[in-house]
Amino acid sequence: MQPVVWYEAAMTTICEQIGRWAASLTEADIPASVRERCALQTASIMAAARAGEREAAPFAEVAGEGPLGEVFASAAASIAHDWDDYLYMGHTGHSAVAVSRAFAPDDPARALVAQVAANEVAGRFGLALFLGPHNGQFWASIHCAAGAVAAGVALGLDAQQLAHALAIALYQPPYGLWPGFMGPATKLLTAAEPAVQGARAALLAAEGVEGALEIVEDDRGLLTHLSFVGRPSAFGGLGGVWLSDTLAFKPYPGCAYLQAAVNAALSTEVSPAEVREVEIAGGYLTAAMEALGQCAGLRPVGVTFSAKLSVAVAILAGRLTHNELSGEWLSNNDSAIHELATRITVRHDWELTLATLQGAARGGATLREVPLKAWPGVRRRMRELHMTDSSLGTRDLGALAREPRLLRRLRRAALGPGGGGTETLDTRALRMTFPCRLTLRLRGGRVVELDGAEPGACGHPLAEQREVVERKLALIASAAGGR
Repeated sequence: MQPVVWYEAAMTTICEQIGRWAASLTEADIPASVRERCALQTASIMAAARAGEREAAPFAEVAGEGPLGEVFASAAASIAHDWDDYLYMGHTGHSAVAVSRAFAPDDPARALVAQVAANEVAGRFGLALFLGPHNGQFWASIHCAAGAVAAGVALGLDAQQLAHALAIALYQPPYGLWPGFMGPATKLLTAAEPAVQGARAALLAAEGVEGALEIVEDDRGLLTHLSFVGRPSAFGGLGGVWLSDTLAFKPYPGCAYLQAAVNAALSTEVSPAEVREVEIAGGYLTAAMEALGQCAGLRPVGVTFSAKLSVAVAILAGRLTHNELSGEWLSNNDSAIHELATRITVRHDWELTLATLQGAARGGATLREVPLKAWPGVRRRMRELHMTDSSLGTRDLGALAREPRLLRRLRRAALGPGGGGTETLDTRALRMTFPCRLTLRLRGGRVVELDGAEPGACGHPLAEQREVVERKLALIASAAGGR
């Protein structure tokens, strides 16, 4: 199958290009490394759903019967502890795995093709919406696309039907509101509702219902309303650039930005009583996540979006699994967690931010195609939506101003080389890395400095990623057996 290239944009809509590619995708077209990583993704998401069954029980009760109910219950459970996988760009597994399995339960080969197609399409939607009001796991609308594509491929829809399934799914894209995501159990709906919406759209398309095929790029369409800067180049490279090859797997429940901090905390055998203070140095994303997550409190979401709380729990328990995120465990250890957390600080380190940017730039992932004249509009939209709580402070900006050489390196990594779209990405070279460094000052005067590792991360060997997923499976199976 020939890759879909972007010069076709003038001839067909984005939905039609995606529909044509997805309908023609076969198992033989999928590279071996993508097949292997997607098998790991399936195992990882199923394990996450098993771990989240207790928290998602109310959602399972109202899910309903049949494939759509199965999708709803599975997606709600798999997102409960943030113990998911992710790729460039999006946490696509909640919908890609749930829908493909529900709609092709007895055909593993067809389910794999559906899952890969959903990953590739949803990741491109994540990139297109990267500069917008939602980001990361909050990208609910990408699950509309994943659900439509996965169900459409599993059902054997033709190219035009698949295009309409996508158009129907994106007609009313979800627009999550931050208070409902950062804290309460409503966060579990983030992927569940849109995944069902997408899958239902495929069923409607199979019945002959049509959607607006220009729904993505129209002046009043998706890119206008859900992004600050439209990036249609995000949809290129289908069949030639495989975003599924960037899949990353988390050793611990929680945001990707805190994995290295928890790894570092667990690599030393200090007791909570020995710790006088802990400093977590992280990149911009780790620091911004810490600021955004403060409103969630000591709840599962509050821990999984806080490097400080996750490290406190890890030091106290000697591990970090879904068991330590249960309401009961957090309640029983409330005082100890808060007391230790008061001795932990998170600070931004520009060199670690640079490492993240350079890892992405290795694969050509940059913001080069965003024109300079667009940035004032981005900042204005962020202020209007009160998204400034993750902005850098004067101290950070002042430190950067005193380091012109570092500033040049940051700009070089963020703006080039690479076109910024998907067609020129090198997914084998691309790295999504979020390093953290821990400094533990102990009561006896000893200072321990640790750089956290990120086993299972994007671009790491398949054998290592398999080991991360297998350990996760063993932990969850062991916990289930002990109930």
